[in-house]
Amino acid sequence: MKRTKLLCLFLAVLMLLSLTACGKGGKEEPEDPNLLTVGEFELRYKGASIMTDYEGNDALVLTLDFTNNSKETTDYFWAIYETAMHNDTELDMAIVYLNEETLESVDDSQYQNVDPGATVEIQTAFELDDTTGEVEVIFEEMTGSKNDSITIDLSTVSRESAGSGASNLTGGNKGDGSGGAAVSGGGQPREWWNGDWYGWWVMTGCWGYYEDMEGDWWDICGTIDIGEDGMGTVTLWDEDYTKSEPMVSASVSLDEAGTSEFGTMMSEGGWFTDIALEHADWIVDPGLVDYPDMIHISGYYESGDDAYSYDIYLRPWGTYWDDVIEEDLPYYYYDWYLPLMESGESMPDYIG
Repeated sequence: MKRTKLLCLFLAVLMLLSLTACGKGGKEEPEDPNLLTVGEFELRYKGASIMTDYEGNDALVLTLDFTNNSKETTDYFWAIYETAMHNDTELDMAIVYLNEETLESVDDSQYQNVDPGATVEIQTAFELDDTTGEVEVIFEEMTGSKNDSITIDLSTVSRESAGSGASNLTGGNKGDGSGGAAVSGGGQPREWWNGDWYGWWVMTGCWGYYEDMEGDWWDICGTIDIGEDGMGTVTLWDEDYTKSEPMVSASVSLDEAGTSEFGTMMSEGGWFTDIALEHADWIVDPGLVDYPDMIHISGYYESGDDAYSYDIYLRPWGTYWDDVIEEDLPYYYYDWYLPLMESGESMPDYIG
């Protein structure tokens, strides 16, 4: 009986201590709904606004802090894959220019190199069909499956003009970003890209009007001109076009990130024949090509029921293709290109 009383007293004391502890500090702090963890990366949602994209349509622009907790330097674009859902429909990425003359856009901040432990502020934009309801944005590792998400009530989002919330590096005890990833100055990457290019392009997966053109290919010439700010243009023409009336007129950006020392070129706007090019329609990384000093541009053409995939292979004008198998040579390589090149001629404004 005595033991039973002692046991009851002991349990009562434990319960009292437990209640006292809860009263002082046992209440758990609520999780920060704006802090997202995506694998080795951390995102802090800082706000959103509705801006106007380059076509005059509404776009939802998110501002986030991106912290790189991995062991390697990377940038947001290569680390995180985004999906935005609105009314059960996946939203397309939007192009919102801060400066239409220089083609500087709100998402340029995504290409800043971020050292391990560092944080940068980035922005990302999505096209909006209407400005009511909620948008769920899912962030996923580019090379993994871990993800996190946030839901934005559009009724709480204000309208702003592009440029009123420009991205900046953030400091603090997490460290600073290593700076913009756009290639600047007279460095080797920009010098390697700039100049005249020659090669061939092919159509595959053809539908509709182009169905009978499956596997057709043509020689192609082009000029790449990238400025010190890492922004530039790509002009391409095949046998049916000329430099003054090109097949492709694209605006591009050059980023230091990539699998080789030459970085990665990405489309930002412009035209491929009669359809618009948008941000990241092209992601061109020379380190992924089988041959040295070659770039591979891949894309997709769709106009109504007519569609095809295209692949463009280019090397700098003046390059011998001796290391390439016969089936990977341009059609006019021997009869047109080599005679011009070996005689020291500049690249013509037309082919043939």
